[in-house]
Amino acid sequence: MKQKHNSPWIILGIDPESDMPEVKRAYKLLSKIHHPDKGGKVADWLKISEAYETIKSNNYIPILQSDNTKLLNLKLTIKQQILGLDGIIVVEDAGNELFVNLTIPPGAVAGDKFNVIDNGQKYIINIKDQAHKVFTRQGNSLIMYKKVSIVDALKRTPIFIEGPAEEFIEVDLPDDIQSGTILTLPHSGLFNRKTRKRGSLRIHLHFDLPVLNEHNIEDFITRLKND
Repeated sequence: MKQKHNSPWIILGIDPESDMPEVKRAYKLLSKIHHPDKGGKVADWLKISEAYETIKSNNYIPILQSDNTKLLNLKLTIKQQILGLDGIIVVEDAGNELFVNLTIPPGAVAGDKFNVIDNGQKYIINIKDQAHKVFTRQGNSLIMYKKVSIVDALKRTPIFIEGPAEEFIEVDLPDDIQSGTILTLPHSGLFNRKTRKRGSLRIHLHFDLPVLNEHNIEDFITRLKND
């Protein structure tokens, strides 16, 4: 095994657009030749193993070797990660807008790559995360912070939030609520395409404490009585 390339596809002797079954076949074939138990060199076997694991974990952005193939970075919103994409989207390429017809399944995560052919043009779509102003990703879970008025907290009034897929969710407040309480909503986080289930949504609650004075205390008491 004389080649010194760093590209995992070249190391495995396959095309960068190969799917995982082709990757696995190449890996098994080389294993039969270069595994130390078969008389191969340890250094060669380590390169093959590392190349396979790199492709499998989607940590490598391929070096395109064809003028007919474009590598495009696509930032997925949290909603798109949960529901997937199917249709024409706009992707920026060197400052230009490209309209590409593609299908991205639910559960795609940063580092995933998809081969797409649109109007005879080949693309490798490299998935990235798009930041959200409310939700923070943590594995397949999502975290958000929510202020609750002290009146709602005292009266245990249910709160309403807009979920990560832009759905409205009613959330009951527990009897033992306090500032800093974390509510966990199962099946309301990101979609895991391996388990076919969604992770959890964790809501960190904080009380919105008003500053009471002679001008607003009567309104506060009225709210506490009547809301």
